[in-house]
Amino acid sequence: MRLAALVLGVVAFGIILSLALYVSNDLRLIYLVEAVLLFCAAIWLGRKKRDWPAAVIFILPAIAGFSYFTLKVPALWVNDALWVAVVAVGFVIVDLLRTRRGFAISLVFALIIGSGWYCLSYAPNQLARRFSRTQNVSAPVFNLQTVSGDFDASQSGKIKVLDFFSTTCVPCIAELPHLIAARGELKDRNDVEFVIVGSDKGDDTPDKLRAFAARRHVTMPIAFDPEGRAHDSFGLTGVPALVIIDRAGTVRFTHEGFNPAEAGFQHDLVAFIKALE
Repeated sequence: MRLAALVLGVVAFGIILSLALYVSNDLRLIYLVEAVLLFCAAIWLGRKKRDWPAAVIFILPAIAGFSYFTLKVPALWVNDALWVAVVAVGFVIVDLLRTRRGFAISLVFALIIGSGWYCLSYAPNQLARRFSRTQNVSAPVFNLQTVSGDFDASQSGKIKVLDFFSTTCVPCIAELPHLIAARGELKDRNDVEFVIVGSDKGDDTPDKLRAFAARRHVTMPIAFDPEGRAHDSFGLTGVPALVIIDRAGTVRFTHEGFNPAEAGFQHDLVAFIKALE
């Protein structure tokens, strides 16, 4: 039973890991898919034999795996707590439906309400708080190579929105439509310049970036950052990473990472740019 629990736990986590890497890293989708998998498997385990150590073994891969990938957002421990609750309820729900039906239904409704709160309010706000940072420091000197489109290579005179990007990065690709939409909202602002920046650190080349832009119909200017030197000079640690530089050449805002569950990304980005003098 415990071996079966471990195998089921690994398979369940493998499914959501594949989902995050190849389909969508939307935290809400990941939570809900894993919650359904855990609940159904816990019901099966609970009907076979009431072995609580097996339940603990079963939930461990999901808790350990999710915690590893969300170390930078400690507040998401609530996700793990809800998954534990899902497994605990699934483990006993069959017996409770026979003996205490009203209580069993109440537990299920509590899980639904808790999941709704987490997906619609808590997680989106925590992600927005963690990814974004306002700053007021001079921008480092950096050089970018033009790949497609025209952009001003100087570091003053315009508001620059640099999006450090990789064509193999799922969050980067998920973020791109929001950037395109934000640029569309600011289409009348000639003083605002959006630039997508790829690098060979992400296994990209100018040709790969041009092919990606053609395939995805990306019309924003695209630049290449050799060896990621510009990216590193801003103190960034990964991609996607967004940097806003004002007309005076001062870094005013950075945003590292992206998740579709994040609250108000596009709206807040446009509002911040409009507020710059």
